[in-house]
Amino acid sequence: MDFKRHLEEQKLSEYTIKTHINKVASYKQQYGNIGYNLDFIISNIDKEPTISTRKSMAGSISKYLQYKKKDTKKLADYIFKQTADFQKDKDKRTAETKHELPTLKNIKAELNTLYEKEDYRSFVILFLMVNYQVRNKDLIATVVSSKRETNNTDNFIIVGKSQATYVRNDYKTAFKYGAKTNIIKNKKFMNAINQIGYVLKPSDNVDRVIKKATAGIGGITEGTIAKIVLSQNNTMNGLKKVSKNRGTDPVTLIESYNIT
Repeated sequence: MDFKRHLEEQKLSEYTIKTHINKVASYKQQYGNIGYNLDFIISNIDKEPTISTRKSMAGSISKYLQYKKKDTKKLADYIFKQTADFQKDKDKRTAETKHELPTLKNIKAELNTLYEKEDYRSFVILFLMVNYQVRNKDLIATVVSSKRETNNTDNFIIVGKSQATYVRNDYKTAFKYGAKTNIIKNKKFMNAINQIGYVLKPSDNVDRVIKKATAGIGGITEGTIAKIVLSQNNTMNGLKKVSKNRGTDPVTLIESYNIT
């Protein structure tokens, strides 16, 4: 039985099988045939540039040695240590990121600054990002005064006397969650939105405009703002609220956005 067949019998995915085979081939290309001296093998794996690539290489070599019916305990111990080191490194980077990022209080102070400077477009952009955790695409929206001026494909902010209705038809996961509607009654927002005819246009350099809007808080992106909101409202209700606002399932938020 060859190595590929051995992996297939373990019911591994096609992608995982291909990864193991490629890793073993890469090791052999660099260091020759795989012997049974685990100290030598580990010393070679240690030459890999990152913890992640060392873990991956060690895992594939371990599978190969199991196929050869050889002892892999030292490799298992090595993988365990690499995993622990990876977690420590991740925790360190997370702590550093949290230290460097602005807080919600900082963002709200910046909103006041933008409003006082009468930079109404930047105010509206930052307001929508922090309150509804929207993506860049969601901000391509036209300001109108009546629902009759809207359609079912684009984004709009319908401005009334005392409230605005933010309608999103065109956003990343609209195919899954459908149109989203938010009612906004904030007085500063109402004044600001009445000063502009659109939030962003399709022809705008969206990244540049958003960086201008967030320049006072480090030029952070919409994804970073979502992480900040999650980290400082880290409850099930907070998770559900961001999930609904952003159009992202809770599992994805936990895995990809939550920085705590």
